[in-house]
Amino acid sequence: MKKISKLIAIVLLAGLFSQCKVFDNEVLVPSYLYIPGYKFVTNADGSQGDSTSKITEAWVYTQGNLEGSFGFPALIPIQRNGTYEIGLDAGVQSSGQFSERKPNLLITREYFTRNLKPNTIDTVFPVFKYITGAKFLMIEDFDQIGFRFSKYYSNPGDTIITFNTGDSARTKGRNSGMIKLSDSTTLFRMISTDAYRLTGLNVPAMLEFDYNTDITLYIGLVANTVGGNQVIPLYYAYPNKAWNKVYLDLSLDIAKLPSGTEYKIFIDILRPAGTATPRIFIDNIKLIEG
Repeated sequence: MKKISKLIAIVLLAGLFSQCKVFDNEVLVPSYLYIPGYKFVTNADGSQGDSTSKITEAWVYTQGNLEGSFGFPALIPIQRNGTYEIGLDAGVQSSGQFSERKPNLLITREYFTRNLKPNTIDTVFPVFKYITGAKFLMIEDFDQIGFRFSKYYSNPGDTIITFNTGDSARTKGRNSGMIKLSDSTTLFRMISTDAYRLTGLNVPAMLEFDYNTDITLYIGLVANTVGGNQVIPLYYAYPNKAWNKVYLDLSLDIAKLPSGTEYKIFIDILRPAGTATPRIFIDNIKLIEG
């Protein structure tokens, strides 16, 4: 907040120079847009799963023209005066990596109309949601009857259970999943029971999930192709002391294979020798297509 306070002070000082001229042309004094944060909501009927999110920034547009992307909280100078339509996209780390950020096309663009005035700060607070028509091919939030995953590589004693109490639960009062490994297990794979047909052909598709683990998880897809099964690694979920969320854009991987290929989702665990009983919590696994 100190950074934002300094920026606001700069805005006020800018008014002292509003009559400056450069090469006999009047300088356009910018207006400012302040975005303190956001809210993400899902349908109350549970059809879209829980409302956990990790939107890292807003992509800002005026009349459809991109002004840039800005992390929260953001104070944004806009070189425009007058009434404009402001659009905000939900920016995410699209492959789980900080350097690969872009708007999540399965989340709505939120619009505001503002009369932009020099040296004036307008505040907007977007409430994002999934786009109309988003298809939830799979939701595993551990709140429904049965699991949408089964054990593939496993030893006797390996289990997947649910819990909804304690500090490790993702959402208070809601179930999360826990993977418990036997002492002899060094390799474990859970894989989706069903295979899912993804359209491809410029139709956005996203895999998102939450995790809290002290051991690395390997997440990917198994594609059922004419030539046999093809493993597509997507993401390494490195140990994390608190719950984290990741969004994985599947568009490029799907585009490489024929339209309509069926995919299963897997989570692998390679347990290093000598590792004590690992902490592995997962939740809100969603496969979504536009």
